[in-house]
Amino acid sequence: MNSDWQPSASRQTLQARAEVLRKIREWFYQKNILEVETPVLVSGATTDPHIDSFQSAQRSLRTSSEFHQKRLLAAGVGDNYELGKVFRIDESGRFHNPEFTMLEWYRCHIDHHTLINEIAQLLDWLHPAGSPPFTRISYRDLWLKVAGVDIATATLDVIEQCFVERNIALPQSAVSAMDELLDFGMGTFIAESLPVNAYTCVYHYPASQASLARIDDSESAFPYACRFEIFYGKVELANGYYELSDAAEQQQRFEADNLARIRLGKPEMPVDFKLIAALEHGLPDCAGVAIGLDRLMMILLDGVDSITDTLSFSWSGA
Repeated sequence: MNSDWQPSASRQTLQARAEVLRKIREWFYQKNILEVETPVLVSGATTDPHIDSFQSAQRSLRTSSEFHQKRLLAAGVGDNYELGKVFRIDESGRFHNPEFTMLEWYRCHIDHHTLINEIAQLLDWLHPAGSPPFTRISYRDLWLKVAGVDIATATLDVIEQCFVERNIALPQSAVSAMDELLDFGMGTFIAESLPVNAYTCVYHYPASQASLARIDDSESAFPYACRFEIFYGKVELANGYYELSDAAEQQQRFEADNLARIRLGKPEMPVDFKLIAALEHGLPDCAGVAIGLDRLMMILLDGVDSITDTLSFSWSGA
């Protein structure tokens, strides 16, 4: 029996964390964005093939508050944010705890580029001594810059050669699968090329990686998802979208996700038909983002080198 009962974070760190949370709430209050609380145990889990949910006897622990916040938007609640616990099955480590805090917010009548501007403003607000650099680059331009390949025209062989040249072994799931190759590249040598001690916003992911984002096909050579991710150094902090509002297309994507889960040997997940019904009712034109707050705390709090050090109690000590 493990009898180590001590907290993971120092009192000084917990005080600093509380101050960050206070400042976040103050920032949203000044913008008249409503704080909400949504269910943690949910009937419709994520179907994302790369995210696994904890299951109870009848429900799932949420991996995000997104679906319920969108239902609030469809009901006319307007701009809203949530600071809450979410849960994802994964190894605990320096940058991940299976139970963590997410800051997620949705803004009506703006697109993803305007939301990116807003995120940069929030980061400025949270860095009392001045925010680190915040740069932006498209997904396609980033691959061209780092790997020298244009993903709009590159073949599987060309992408695979990027890993061969860097002596990076490919997992079986990524062999001969373009999206898996690109995703693995982003998680390895592409992310490792990003400037340290700086924020980088990568936007316009391939249309095949849209998830819950709308697709812009105005560029016939490279239709892209109106999606972005924000990194600090090589660590992903945020994932955001210009939100898809088409109910039929969203249901098709959920079904495609479940087919991908089956191919990966994972169980199908129940589709959230309440979200589909909300989209059918009408989702306002909006953009949304989710930020891993504990990872952000690692950047904001002095002397913190592991996500464990930002938490009252880590996964192993819970």
